[in-house]
Amino acid sequence: MIPDWIPNIHPLVVHFPIALLVIAVLFDAARLYFKEESWLQKAVLALYATGSVGLIAAFWSGRRAVETVSVTGDAIPVVTTHEDWALYTLIYFLVFTAIRFVTWWKELEKGFLLPLLVLIGFGGAGMLWYTGERGAELVYKHGVAVGEIDRLGEQIEELEQRLAQFREEAGPEIREDGSWIWRIGAGAGEALSEYFTIDGDSDIETDTGRDEGRSHLELTASSEMTFIHTGGDLRTIDGRIEVNLSGFDGEFKLIHHYRDSENYQYIRITGSELQQGQIINGFDNVLGSGSIDTDGWHTFSVTASGRHFYGYQNGNTIVHTHADEMEPGTTGFAVSGDGMVKIRLVEFGSVE
Repeated sequence: MIPDWIPNIHPLVVHFPIALLVIAVLFDAARLYFKEESWLQKAVLALYATGSVGLIAAFWSGRRAVETVSVTGDAIPVVTTHEDWALYTLIYFLVFTAIRFVTWWKELEKGFLLPLLVLIGFGGAGMLWYTGERGAELVYKHGVAVGEIDRLGEQIEELEQRLAQFREEAGPEIREDGSWIWRIGAGAGEALSEYFTIDGDSDIETDTGRDEGRSHLELTASSEMTFIHTGGDLRTIDGRIEVNLSGFDGEFKLIHHYRDSENYQYIRITGSELQQGQIINGFDNVLGSGSIDTDGWHTFSVTASGRHFYGYQNGNTIVHTHADEMEPGTTGFAVSGDGMVKIRLVEFGSVE
C-alpha cells in the first residue's frame, strides 16, 4: 500500500534505476584503471542489468502515473517530452546492456573497445539526466501531482467564475495567440453568431438560462452535425468545457486542429462513452475510448502535444492515445442529435 499523499507509485520506483545505472557508469569508468579486478566487471554487468530492469518498472509506472493526474497549461509539452525521452532511454539501456553481456561473454572488452563502451555508457547517463530533469520540472515548476497547488488552482478557478457572474460577459475573450475563453453570460446566444464560425446548421436554436447560480448557453441540437469554432490556428492544445448533457441524446464533441468538417481532432461523448480520435479526409480514426458519467454538470478536457493526446472528465484521465500530429487549426465544439446541450464555460489554450 502506498501512502495517501502519493497519487501513484512512480515517485517510489523511479529513483532506484537512476542510481543503479549512474553507479554502473562510474564503476565502468573505474575499470579503465583497475582492469585486472574481475569482480568490478561482474558488478558493472549486474548494475546495468538490474538498472535496466528497473527502468522498465519506472517507465511502466510513469505511463500509469500520467493517468492519475491532470496535466494542463505549460506542463503539457513537458510531460510529453518526459515520456518520449523515458522511452528512448529505456531502449538505449536495454540494447546497451545486451551488448555489454555479449562483449563480456566473448571476452571482447580489450584495447579501444572498453573506453568506447564507457563513453557510450556516459551518453546513456546524459539521457537519464535529461529525462529526470523533465520529470523534476513537472513537479517543482508546474506542480503536477502536488496537492496544495491543485487546491490553489481550484480556488482561483472558483474566483474567476464568481467574477464572470458579476461581469456577465456575452462573448468570448480571444487572445493574440489564438487561444480563447468563454464564460457564458447574458446574451450568449447572440454572441454565438457574432464571435463564432458555424459550419452545419447555421439556424441552430439557442437560449440562455441559469443553473446553480451560474449562466449557461442552451443549444437545441438537430440531426445535422454542427461545428462551432473560433480563435486562431493552434498546434498544442489545452482545452476544456463545462457541459450538462442530461437532456441530450446524440454526439457532442470538443474539437481542435479543425481545418474543415472532414479534417479535425476530437473527444466525442456518446451516451456513457468518451472517445478520442481524428477525422482525416472524412475517415474517422478512433484512437481510444473509456466509460464516463454524463448525468449533471461535468468538465471535459483535452490536451494535445505532438503525438500525445489525453482526454479527461473532471480531472480524471479517461483516454491517453498516440497518433501523428495534425496541422494547426481552430478550436471549439460540435453537436448532433436530439435534445438540449447546456454549456457554461469553454476554454482553449495554446501551450508551446
